Amino acid sequence: MAEPKKKKSIVRRILKWTGISFLLLLLLLIIAPFIFKNKIVQFVKDEANKNLNAKIDFGDFDLTLFSSFPNFTLSVNNVSVANIDRFKGDTLFSAKNLTATIDIMSVIRGDQYKIRTIVLDHPRILAKVLADGKANWDITKPSTDTTKKASSEPSKFKMSLKKFEIIDGRVVYDDASMGFYTSLVGFDHTLSGDFTQDNFLMETMTKINEFTMAYGGVKYMNKVKTEIRANLDMDMTAGKYTFKDNSISLNELGFGIDGWLAMPPNSQDMNMDMKFKANQSEFKNFLSLVPACYTRDFSSVKTSGKLSMDGFVKGTYNDKVMPGFGAHVKIDDAMFQYPSLPAAAKDIAVDVNVDDPSGDPDKMVIDVKKFHVELAGNPVDMNMHVETPVSDPYLNGAVMGRLNLATLKTVIPMDAGQSLNGNVTADIKMNGHESSIEKGQYDKFKAEGKVIVMDMDYKSKDTPYGVNIKSMTLNFSPQFVELAGFDSKIGKSDIKADGKIENFMQYYFKNQLLKGNFNMRSSVLDLNEFMTTSTPTADPNAKAPAPSPTDTAAMGVVDVPGNIDFTLNTAVSKMIYDKIDISNVAGSVSIKDKKIDLSDLKMNLLGGSMNMNGYYETKNISAPTVALVLNISDFDISQTVKDFVTIQTLAPVAKYTSGRFSATDVKFNSVLDKKMMPVMNTLNGGGTLMTKNVVVSGFEPLNKLADALKMEKFKRTEFSDLKISFHFKDGKVSTDEFPFKSGSVAGTFAGNTSFDQKIDYKMKMEIPTKDMPAGAKDYVNGLLSKANMLGVNAKLPEKVKLNALFGGTVTSPTVKTDVKEIAGNMVDQTKDVLNQKKDSVIKDVKKDMSAEADKILKDAEAEAQKVKDAAKVLADQTRKQGYDNAKKLEDQATNPIAKVAAKKAADKLRKEADDKANQIVNDANKKADDIMKAAHEKADKLKQ
Repeated sequence: MAEPKKKKSIVRRILKWTGISFLLLLLLLIIAPFIFKNKIVQFVKDEANKNLNAKIDFGDFDLTLFSSFPNFTLSVNNVSVANIDRFKGDTLFSAKNLTATIDIMSVIRGDQYKIRTIVLDHPRILAKVLADGKANWDITKPSTDTTKKASSEPSKFKMSLKKFEIIDGRVVYDDASMGFYTSLVGFDHTLSGDFTQDNFLMETMTKINEFTMAYGGVKYMNKVKTEIRANLDMDMTAGKYTFKDNSISLNELGFGIDGWLAMPPNSQDMNMDMKFKANQSEFKNFLSLVPACYTRDFSSVKTSGKLSMDGFVKGTYNDKVMPGFGAHVKIDDAMFQYPSLPAAAKDIAVDVNVDDPSGDPDKMVIDVKKFHVELAGNPVDMNMHVETPVSDPYLNGAVMGRLNLATLKTVIPMDAGQSLNGNVTADIKMNGHESSIEKGQYDKFKAEGKVIVMDMDYKSKDTPYGVNIKSMTLNFSPQFVELAGFDSKIGKSDIKADGKIENFMQYYFKNQLLKGNFNMRSSVLDLNEFMTTSTPTADPNAKAPAPSPTDTAAMGVVDVPGNIDFTLNTAVSKMIYDKIDISNVAGSVSIKDKKIDLSDLKMNLLGGSMNMNGYYETKNISAPTVALVLNISDFDISQTVKDFVTIQTLAPVAKYTSGRFSATDVKFNSVLDKKMMPVMNTLNGGGTLMTKNVVVSGFEPLNKLADALKMEKFKRTEFSDLKISFHFKDGKVSTDEFPFKSGSVAGTFAGNTSFDQKIDYKMKMEIPTKDMPAGAKDYVNGLLSKANMLGVNAKLPEKVKLNALFGGTVTSPTVKTDVKEIAGNMVDQTKDVLNQKKDSVIKDVKKDMSAEADKILKDAEAEAQKVKDAAKVLADQTRKQGYDNAKKLEDQATNPIAKVAAKKAADKLRKEADDKANQIVNDANKKADDIMKAAHEKADKLKQ
């Protein structure tokens, strides 16, 4: 019996400890996230803030062990990394959710957190490079002694990935320095493999709903449906990755890749030996890459013809050398016809070979042996052979074609609302080295032919205006391409032009300056129509709305090309820009080195005329600059304010002014913002403004002056023969002292308006006694009466002097008036009697001044007390709000750990509320002391 009891005892102990272990494990599963959650999140923030110069933000997050035991799963919603400085306003990265699993033991040890899996849900990535090469992902903080020390410490995160996944991503890469743009829309990607091993199989699967790639403004891939399946044998020790099972499909065209890629450790070299080949041999698969052909009914297209496509990349890539490469595309005896269309594209034959086995770009040979297609009876032929494209390009080729554009719709489907008509004829031949043109040896370079366009008419629902080219002729020669004639109607605008383009070969092959000289004429040029179309936004998070025709604020920065040298001589009878009608535009515009120069550009607008010189340049596309010299004659003020909103910032009084003005030598320069508006604190310049007669009505500073002087005439003031010198500097518009005359009142005016609408002006006036304000007149009459009682026959002067000081803001001004000059005039007339009776007069005057001084002090005490009382009310409200928020925070805490944290945060809120309330009281006391100090100084001055 002893043995069974012993066994039962052992079983009970096993069950007991098993149960205890299970309970401890369950307890760990429940409490571990609470223990380590804040620790992990804090480490994430510390790592980011230590190294990144960007704004990191995220929403709700969760940490659990249940779904991934024995690893932590960290889930974070609404993650974003926002740029600052030059890229402010751009979001580099955002994701609806980021989920990662982290090795639990690495968290417990606290040395390095090993990340096992990462899943990004709806990520949005915007990678931008400016024209000067600055990239928006360069967000690491600059090195300092402190950061050097921090960077020498090992990171607390270590990638030990086994899986990486992207769900419905959108990625945009926009490189202005190279003119390269690509976007991935509907981007799904999975990657799996044991990266903790030296040798393993990495499996990847990528699907892209819309893949777009453009270079130099040309879209080589446009919304191509892409699928990539690639499995690679990863040799991490040798840094060699061998393609195993893989396939790439672009729309209907599939490829296979064989070979390997190696990046040896401690080497800058990238070695490779890869071959690719089309999996299909049918022409239809290649046709799917043509955007105009790949429509919804593409599957029913009738096709025939054979396709072969293959290529290779072999060799070493580093900063000095490139690998060899080659590609060959051949299409034989092909055709296609859509079932809904009557005509076909026939006799399609293509034979293109690109070969550069050495990797030296100058040894590349491009050979378009054949390109032929017949579109509904319209033949197009081309051949081209290119050698030494870098050192001295050699061309031998021809383009010949005859197209009746109206017949294209019988071959290729067009969108609803789209139409195309007209005729294009091309016959161009070239043969020779580019160096022959550079040396002026035109007899050694053959270039001849024409391109003629007649009665071309294009309409589309995507284009808000029709395009009609009545005629265009391009003549080709070794020296230049001549635009012999261009006659068009684009929307409401008619444009005629002629001119020449030089240096075309050097521009195409060596990116040298493309030179041109053109004459352009138009009877009507409506710029608003061209503004209704905008380039697609590079922001992957949202689709930008198209700007309205008159919404210039919606315009983006216009980038001036850097590799053209064009001169345009213009003559436009009528130009429409925003809401402004401009007529008789004539002058010269030159474009060179990312800069537009305006030379003696004349135009009539706003009821007057203007002559303009200056430039607009975009060497720094994120901060373009403008510098202009304007001479304006007889502009209507009201219309100018209505059409140029910036005027209301520079001269707020203009909004309340009617009349006309002229201005000479108005010079200004400024940095422009993303909406092509001046950045006010960078604005510098000045000029002279003249007006014969203007009326200012309803301007608040003059309204306040009228109230202070009891003179209603200042509420509607007429000024004549003004000549004002003004300056833009340090965020202000300043005017030199200038004389003015308004009816019987004359004087001078000077001061400044800041761009935040603060004003500081001084107005000196001489007012006829008959027009004096009643209060001032009574005051002086009182003084004169006292003097006349002593036997003096004193009278009011014909004119009295008065000063007005304007402060505050345009909408909430302050006005102070000075009447001491009036008293001074009276004193001059009565000084003899005052000398005779000075004791009596001085006593009376002192009595009056003392009463006035007492009144000033009494009023100041009341004002100071009012400031203190208001501050006390505000301080009490601030303190109460802070204490209420603190109590609310404490009441929301539901567990002991949270209560401790809430108590600490609540104490901080109460202290901040006390500090802020005390500061309000202190500021009010200081302001009250200043009021009293000023009052005492004024009172003492009166008593003296």
